[in-house]
Amino acid sequence: MSYKILRITNFYKEYITDYYLKNPDISSQSYDSQYQHLVDNSVEIVTSYSRFLKKLGVDAIDIITNADVLQKQWALENNMNPEIDFHTLVFNQIKKNKPDVVWIDDARLMDKKWLIELRGKVPSLKLLVGHICAPYNSTMCESFTSFDILFTCTPCLQKELSTFGVRTELLYHGFNHSILDTIGSETQNSKKIELIFTGSLYTGFGFHKSRIEFIEAMIRQGVSVKMFGNLESESKVRMKQIMNLSMKALKSINGHYLVDKIPVLKKYKNYGEESISYYSKQLIRSMNTPVFGIEMFKVLSESLICFNIHGEIAKKCAGNLRLFEATGMGTCLVTDWKENIPDLFEPDKEIITYKNKEECIEKISWLLANPEEALKIGKAGQQRTLKNHTIEKRAAYLHTIFDTELSKR
Repeated sequence: MSYKILRITNFYKEYITDYYLKNPDISSQSYDSQYQHLVDNSVEIVTSYSRFLKKLGVDAIDIITNADVLQKQWALENNMNPEIDFHTLVFNQIKKNKPDVVWIDDARLMDKKWLIELRGKVPSLKLLVGHICAPYNSTMCESFTSFDILFTCTPCLQKELSTFGVRTELLYHGFNHSILDTIGSETQNSKKIELIFTGSLYTGFGFHKSRIEFIEAMIRQGVSVKMFGNLESESKVRMKQIMNLSMKALKSINGHYLVDKIPVLKKYKNYGEESISYYSKQLIRSMNTPVFGIEMFKVLSESLICFNIHGEIAKKCAGNLRLFEATGMGTCLVTDWKENIPDLFEPDKEIITYKNKEECIEKISWLLANPEEALKIGKAGQQRTLKNHTIEKRAAYLHTIFDTELSKR
């Protein structure tokens, strides 16, 4: 059946900033022109879904919530104050578009009261779905039962989220294979970088503690890894450390019940779970400015090996985006072992896995000494991803679910 889906999502903040710096004149254009240009020039995974859903005959639109210039232009064209509050602005866009399906991918909108109001005031809305693949807080938890379906990116998260009494569906990330045509074979066949890491290194509960420890160990062992990513400012890490010490102090005097009564402590209470350290000077010196969009894929394609490790939220399951981006570009992926890895790739043939720091460094060192093997594994991983893990296939899976559910309503 034919239906209209509106995905409420956001891009990487740095990508948005970079986009407007490179396209300074775009802000003077209409909303439709700005939106189309942003989508056409993006290889972000969030807009890739809409492209492939459209190929299936679905009327698919994205509301990119953190594209502030774009959002203000929509407000102006619809006789609204461009400084209107975020929730009201998005609400009005949904109401005007009259979608059958709303897909919430922005955590700021996972507010139970707001979602209930959305259902009550948008008559066209038949199916409300959410997507969680990152650390979540207590406010978000309260909203989960407001969704008809909650999608997530690993089996572990699917099991965890199902305990909230909501239907959960597994939707692994994927690779937009059209990127290969955009980049061209010349870049893909050139391996200028031996070992690469791209991604964020955020401190604190649920984020990248293990990732930071592994990279620090590599640097100490003399493994040369070219890194492109984000580090938190010293002031932000210090703030998290203060929160950590505050939680521990309250717990030591049996005052933990006060945490939920003090807003700032409640917001950061998970940071009391484990100690938080600042980055080493060597790591800070080794980090390069992050790359996004097509530039990031070019860097991946020029790399022989890509180091990957999941954030703490993944627990025993694999499923982060880098699994599919790196293999999709033909880079030899070295990733942490998880119980569902065999469902995705064949270890030691299509990807390389490790279970601890020593094994990780040992296997990377062997691959660096045997580049032909790394190339062979990278090619095998790429073939698997193009066969089973494309956004096109994920979109077809989504379409089947949405079509089936809408036919019941």
